[in-house]
Amino acid sequence: MKFQQGLSLILVAVALVACAAVSAPTPPGLAGQWRVEDLDGRGVLDRAALTVTFADGRVSASAGCNQLSGTFEQSGARIRIGPLVSTRMACSPALMDQERRLATSLQAVNMVSGAEGGAVRLSGPGGASLLLRPADPVQAEAGTTNLRCGDEDFQVRFTATAAQVSGPGGVTETLQRLNAQGTDPEAPRIFTNGRMTFTQEIEGGRKITFARGRMAPVACEVRGG
Repeated sequence: MKFQQGLSLILVAVALVACAAVSAPTPPGLAGQWRVEDLDGRGVLDRAALTVTFADGRVSASAGCNQLSGTFEQSGARIRIGPLVSTRMACSPALMDQERRLATSLQAVNMVSGAEGGAVRLSGPGGASLLLRPADPVQAEAGTTNLRCGDEDFQVRFTATAAQVSGPGGVTETLQRLNAQGTDPEAPRIFTNGRMTFTQEIEGGRKITFARGRMAPVACEVRGG
């Protein structure tokens, strides 16, 4: 009798372990670009595009002002992000506060889990939490150049006097061309709004650099041909 009871307990334990192994959800992967729908349970500022991109052990993020970048490691449901470095542009106090919270939470989260509708939640101690949803792909219009500049992707439509720039999260900005009238057609074309600058080596040229504020320019790779 005791042998049968012991065997029954063993079989029950094995069954429970097997069920747990089958029912345990596979933690989602993070590769790609994500929109931040919620930050620490407080939502996000209206019209402020928060994005996070994971690729090849690197993470980059934007809260509509500066660019954050660093490293990340994911092992199953565990994640470690940071330390992060940031560009040093000054923006509105509300944007700067949200950017600070984004950096703090990204470096605090340590767990990855799936959420409804293909979203992903990153969570950690102290209420750190980010709800991420895959960023909607932006279709390039005719005449638009797809650029990869450092850790950032842009779609830029250059004209004779301005550049229409769509950046992370689909936010579009207009950059005016400096000295648009009477310039040498072989001279570099510089487009800027004070916060970001694109420079074409010559009119229609494929050698393009990008800079934020006073940061050193980085070379851009032209994508899609």
